[in-house]
Amino acid sequence: MIGTARTAICLTAALATWLAGCSHNEKLSEVTGIVTLDGRPLADAMIVFSPVGAGTTSYGRSDSDGKFRMLFKDDEYGAWLGENIVRITTFDLGGKKEQVPVVYNTKSTLKVDVKAGENVHNFDLKSTAGKIVQGPAD
Repeated sequence: MIGTARTAICLTAALATWLAGCSHNEKLSEVTGIVTLDGRPLADAMIVFSPVGAGTTSYGRSDSDGKFRMLFKDDEYGAWLGENIVRITTFDLGGKKEQVPVVYNTKSTLKVDVKAGENVHNFDLKSTAGKIVQGPAD
């Protein structure tokens, strides 16, 4: 009986490992980086990677050190391979003020090329780069 239980546990673990390996999307790659504004870490910023061609958007949120990791969906990290437009914002409907000029968000000029493998994309934003818009009413 113990041998049968052990075999069942091993087969279940092997199947789970195999299924996890099959769920990886080959069109995604790991993307991390740091966002700064005027040379200082930009905390709690939303980072969005939108593929220029076909593909699906990925999201990230910076921590207190400005570090972020892109998330494709709830349990899968990464961003779509190829050229992506990057949008970075600190605005939220809860009242947090936008600190980032429109050239980095609604009218972004930021683009990156996501390649196979691990990618590190750092963004050094300048508050003097243009107008800062506080939301839809502005």
